[in-house]
Amino acid sequence: MDLQSEKLSVLQKIINSDDESLIRDIKSLITARDFDWFDGLNSHQQNDILEGINQLDRGESFSHEEAKRRFSV
Repeated sequence: MDLQSEKLSVLQKIINSDDESLIRDIKSLITARDFDWFDGLNSHQQNDILEGINQLDRGESFSHEEAKRRFSV
C-alpha cells in the first residue's frame, strides 16, 4: 500500500472513531512531533550549541575528566 492510501486509511479510521482518548492521543502525538526543542531556544543559546558542534567537527574537544581538571575550583 502506498503512502497516500495509508494516510487515507488512517484518516478514515479517525473519522469513524468515537473514542475521545484516541483522538486526544493522536492530537498529542502530532503536536509533539511539530515541536523542535532547538526552536524553543533563544538565538544566543542556538549559536552556542552550533558553535559547540562546529568545535567538535574541528576536533576541538576534551574528555569529561579533562574538563573537571581544567575547571575545578
